[in-house]
Amino acid sequence: MNVLKKLIPALLVMFLFSGCMTLLNIKLPDGVYVVGDFTNGVPKPEYKMELQGGVYTLELSSSVLTFENNIAWYQVVMVVDGKPMKASSGIPIWSEKIGDTITIYASSDLMEDGTAKGVGDSEKETGPWYCAGNFNNWTLEEMTYQNGKFVLETGCFVTSGQTIEYKIARNSDWIPYEEQFDGVSYNAGYGENAVFVADKDGTLVIEFDPRFSLLKAYVK
Repeated sequence: MNVLKKLIPALLVMFLFSGCMTLLNIKLPDGVYVVGDFTNGVPKPEYKMELQGGVYTLELSSSVLTFENNIAWYQVVMVVDGKPMKASSGIPIWSEKIGDTITIYASSDLMEDGTAKGVGDSEKETGPWYCAGNFNNWTLEEMTYQNGKFVLETGCFVTSGQTIEYKIARNSDWIPYEEQFDGVSYNAGYGENAVFVADKDGTLVIEFDPRFSLLKAYVK
């Protein structure tokens, strides 16, 4: 069974833990939690993230992860006033890009319920990443790591109102498929692309922030 399917969706979390937000008769404090197979899909105190410099972090031992075809999954859940307010989509971890531990990051301001936005990890920070779109006939090009972000200076001139579709991947062959990202969810399949409409004439640039899974295009 795909490990992703074992993770509890946001609405189910809200149903199970509404009200006093108790777990095994223990009240769960407000905060941000990492959940996965290692927590049976529900928030647990030992996987509560710490707030450091405005960013929630948790160092997770790789030994607790369940890998299937070299991919493990987790989610981040935010609990406010005893209720889960936001839960990210499933975030994949590729076994080839981690060591004994992995650091998971989250921003309560950037998080959106049901998407990957605002959540990332140290595996995503490890390059390379590649980008392709209709601007280059879907040929994956390696992005450059600059100031904490992966950037592709496409060299492609676009005009105001032009629609660009694009996506990023871990390898030049789109494998592992679970690491394809469209700016909303990982595991983005065929046709699930990020869409950008140019606001002016100029050169297209694509940028990915791996700590918070923010993918954007702009014209300069």
